[in-house]
Amino acid sequence: MLKEFVVRFDARLTVAITGWPSWLRVPFLVVTTIGQPMVLVCFVVGVASALIGQPVSMPIVYALGAGLTAMLINTTLKHFIHRPRPDTLYVSNMYFKSSSFPSGHAFGTMVIYGLLAYVTSKYLAAPLSSVLATAFAGLIILIGVSRVYLGAHYPTDVLAGWAFGSVMLWLIIAVIAP
Repeated sequence: MLKEFVVRFDARLTVAITGWPSWLRVPFLVVTTIGQPMVLVCFVVGVASALIGQPVSMPIVYALGAGLTAMLINTTLKHFIHRPRPDTLYVSNMYFKSSSFPSGHAFGTMVIYGLLAYVTSKYLAAPLSSVLATAFAGLIILIGVSRVYLGAHYPTDVLAGWAFGSVMLWLIIAVIAP
């Protein structure tokens, strides 16, 4: 019964999202690249490097490191759950093959960009803090939607990635972040 509901939900939402205008393909390809794990790793290394020696920098660096560790946990979940990806041209052209559930892009961006939204809202003055936190939140949503639009994931993969990522983000903020 639950499986049937998930299949129907995924099918209906996928048809709705993939039916959006074709001119969105290029912007969504750009957006999805911003959520690539290697881009996130480079982004974290860059931010952490810039923070070394700054006041309150070490807890933020530790939190970003925990975010990268969380991404490894997501990869482990994918390995054990092993849900096949949608049968799309996008998936057939992917360089790195992995399972679909949960979405690594949704999980990783929720953790990393969510953590950066938290840090910017805490340490930067308004209105810049609000603008950056909102931009990071928008980016998280756009990256997740791009994964369905491009055919890389089912909607429930993205929703699960966001949910697991939110839990991990909360744990990192509660335990490590200043």
